Amino acid sequence: MISKKNKALAAGILAAAMSATAVLPSIASAAEISSYAKETTYAEMFSSLYEDVVTNGIENGYLSKQTNGSGFGIPYHSVETFIVEAPDYGHETTSEAMSYIVWMAAMHDVLAEKNVISGSKGDLKKAWNTMEAMIPGWSKAHGRSDIDYGSFWEQTKVEADSSEECDQPSDYPAKQEGGKAANPLYETFKSAYSSDEGYYLMNWLADVDDWYGFSKGTDGEGKFTFINTFQRGEQESCFETVPAPCLEELLWGMESKDKDNGNGIKAIFNGKDKVPSQYSFTNAPDAEDRCIHAVYFANQYNAGDSSVSALAGKMGDQCRNDMFDKYYKKIDEKTRLTSSAESGNGGQHYLMGWYTAWGGALKASYGNYGWAWQIGCSHSHQFYQNPLAAYGLLYDSSINSGMKAKGATDDYTESLKRQIEMYQWLQSVDGPFAGGCTNSWRGRYEEYPSGHATFYKMAYVPHPVYADPGSNHWIGNQVWSTQRLAELYYYVVTNGDKSNQTYGGLDLETALDKLLTRWVGWFEKNTQFDYVDDAGNTHTYAIPSTLDWGSKDTDYSCTPDTWTGTYDENGNQKLTCKIGGYGQGDVGCVSSLCNTLMYYAKAKNVDPEYASKEGTTVEQKALYLANRLLTAQYQEGRDEIGITFTDSNPSLKRVYEEKVYIPDYYKGTMPDGSKLEPNATFSSIRKSYEKDKMWQECKKYYDGEGEDNNGDGTVDCGDYQFRYHRFWHAGDAVVAYGTMALLYPEVKPLVSTTQPVETTTTTTTVTTTSVVTTAPNVTPTVTVWGDANCDGDVDMSDIVLIMQSLANPNKYGEGGSDKSAITAQGKANADVDTSSKGITTQDAVRIQNFLLNKITSLDPTK
Repeated sequence: MISKKNKALAAGILAAAMSATAVLPSIASAAEISSYAKETTYAEMFSSLYEDVVTNGIENGYLSKQTNGSGFGIPYHSVETFIVEAPDYGHETTSEAMSYIVWMAAMHDVLAEKNVISGSKGDLKKAWNTMEAMIPGWSKAHGRSDIDYGSFWEQTKVEADSSEECDQPSDYPAKQEGGKAANPLYETFKSAYSSDEGYYLMNWLADVDDWYGFSKGTDGEGKFTFINTFQRGEQESCFETVPAPCLEELLWGMESKDKDNGNGIKAIFNGKDKVPSQYSFTNAPDAEDRCIHAVYFANQYNAGDSSVSALAGKMGDQCRNDMFDKYYKKIDEKTRLTSSAESGNGGQHYLMGWYTAWGGALKASYGNYGWAWQIGCSHSHQFYQNPLAAYGLLYDSSINSGMKAKGATDDYTESLKRQIEMYQWLQSVDGPFAGGCTNSWRGRYEEYPSGHATFYKMAYVPHPVYADPGSNHWIGNQVWSTQRLAELYYYVVTNGDKSNQTYGGLDLETALDKLLTRWVGWFEKNTQFDYVDDAGNTHTYAIPSTLDWGSKDTDYSCTPDTWTGTYDENGNQKLTCKIGGYGQGDVGCVSSLCNTLMYYAKAKNVDPEYASKEGTTVEQKALYLANRLLTAQYQEGRDEIGITFTDSNPSLKRVYEEKVYIPDYYKGTMPDGSKLEPNATFSSIRKSYEKDKMWQECKKYYDGEGEDNNGDGTVDCGDYQFRYHRFWHAGDAVVAYGTMALLYPEVKPLVSTTQPVETTTTTTTVTTTSVVTTAPNVTPTVTVWGDANCDGDVDMSDIVLIMQSLANPNKYGEGGSDKSAITAQGKANADVDTSSKGITTQDAVRIQNFLLNKITSLDPTK
């Protein structure tokens, strides 16, 4: 990004550099190239990022020093600690982060197996072991061998009290008026996995280093600790949550007089004197499915591990828990809260729901581990679907054989069909996909509105599960899910369709082709270059960052048609979306978009030449757009440990002022002494944040101290600038650069027309410096014309070194501090342009022309 005050300077730099766009496709003109962006091939880019994020992840802050006994360090949500989004602290981790380390490792092993990079496979197994830290019964990092998770299988049944979902946190505790609901698959899983330590599913959130201190006084003190936050309805934003331990041992929160019916922290959600000592966990199946997806990917290239494949099958088998209504009630418009639970598959929607949750008793006066419970989820979001994982579970024999429970293959056969048809049902006339559906209107099984669109008797919902903000605004919901469709499309085109069923009346290849072509075309049309935002800042590129569905989040006039079972390419005329904003800082989303574009292009057999020139078809343009975005992102965003951009977030003011609802009956204490009582705020119940440097810096802006960086005339949290290194961002980037190296090994990043600048972890400032270069008394004899780095070859790396030496002579000029600085010999070799003496940007342009065969020789005497 170039600020307004640097626009004139940037223009001067560009004029001096002289654009080479007439002879070479380039990234957009208003760019600053990071001095850390030295790599000149996609394989090198992958290896460099993987080394920073995974191999050296502990040193660079991505990974904790804690491990799961072996494998890699446990990934943090972000390198930085002050971050509030799904996690409320940066050094928590998520099942999502765990799935990304598995996916990155799978890509590493595939590229090593295919000799695209140096090294050998084996990282996938290490990463899988690391991921198991997130599975309660398999977590060595947890340090709680005293908990008997295997007791879950010792019950005669697992059932829960049906309860309505409320709109606001202040409406909780909720009423429990719907009767008992038992999981109909419990006995099936019990017969297959009774020797295991509970479910082989991840809890979605954990406090990696016990920052909250919930494990104080236990065997897990200071160690990896399972926690939860969101528990109180669709309007509970990340700023309104109350963190709680998954092991509620009544150690913190409100004092308990009766340990069998105590309080702890859960009394905030469940009611006073109603909380026995217990454990409870919640999964997010998109993470499990990403792990399965990664294993299937590795197996396609003979880079997998048979033991890991079997475990992926077990995980997928148990993700069938996510295919059920919350209280296992019949999937039907007439179902109500008081309706009985189904004993068979009547409550099975076959989609991936938002979660399944389970738990049970710990210790009590009447006996230990005496009961257990479980629920499903009535709501399904399109971006949680993963038909690629379903396909792998069905047709990869090494994975399929790991599904030991009865009915798994039949369930996933139907699930694959439903998931693809859900995308057919939810695709807008524009291209992006709308939200999802539910069997429980408003979370209370209310009557659907008259004439409301349905999918297999489930009601359309624009923003399933969360409304602050609406869950389908974020562009990540588009690129994440569609990447899976594109990769599946590639495998089906390459290896044939093994499913032998139809989807909305179409075979799988045709169904995917129609979905992807419209979606990809929309992104090609709406991705912008040289984008100027509302503040007057120029961005080299920008993709849509948010989408609006209708005039407001509950605008049901913006709707799909009711699904009839047959795909209508001209249907959904009332379902449209509008771009709500643009951005380039979301590295994960840009990378995932590019990953989608590359798989789509490869499935369409696009020639690699279209990576460096824009073709005429949707698929040709897709490859060019992917190369253009990946090049610009790496060259501009690369820093010493990854890829990132300076960002700001006005919503951070909610950290200091957002009220967190605590019921009037409740008064308790967090492990750090923070008070849990009425009139609490986000920060008042997280006093440990006051020691955090970034929290302190942002607080100054909240108090009006600092620079008005956004130029709106007011100093506030919107002016606080930072750089985040999110682990999932890094994961998507690592995989995307690896995908290009794998699918299109001959493709090279586009050559930038601008000079590199030094990148730091703070806002970059470009300055002009007059540099006087004194020529040595003796000019070395040229060895190879154009070979600036003296490696015997002439390639893009020579261009990069020339530009670096001009922009940062103290580091990359002759005698510079960097080990790769240009030498006197390199300067002699690089001086190929006769219009000026010594190396200039014109020498770089001439080498570009040579690499494109525009000129036949670099020898200036010829």
